[in-house]
Amino acid sequence: MGDGASIGVGSPAPDFTAESTQGRIRLSNYKGKSVVLYFYVKDMTPGCTVQSIGIKDSMERIRALGAEVIGISSDDLESHKRFAAKYGLNFPLVSDADNSISKAYGVFNEEKGRARRVTFIIDRDGVIRHIMNRVDVKSHADDVIDMLKKLQ
Repeated sequence: MGDGASIGVGSPAPDFTAESTQGRIRLSNYKGKSVVLYFYVKDMTPGCTVQSIGIKDSMERIRALGAEVIGISSDDLESHKRFAAKYGLNFPLVSDADNSISKAYGVFNEEKGRARRVTFIIDRDGVIRHIMNRVDVKSHADDVIDMLKKLQ
């Protein structure tokens, strides 16, 4: 794997600044909250849509656990804005058009030219506490909530 191969549980989460559907965001500005950083494959595809709606419908429960969610894929910002508007997504979607963030996290799929579906749970201090490599799109939100509870 690329530059991010050494990333694992206990590693500091690589910081990034990027454009999102909710303006420019910087990961390190979330210190003091847990962050669910989920890489997904592509806007408007069936699996990613199910996954993203699941997160949207669970945001109150996620925020009640002191966490925020950032979705990220290599789609451009316009695509993200259409996706967020169509499904009423209530969390930022980051455009990783140059794949620099997915490479930093070691989730870039060279063959497909975009990120794999992987979720990172980052603690209040910016340290990766859990990595979900096998994401079930239907239970993703519940799996995230269960893990946030475990990590508290």
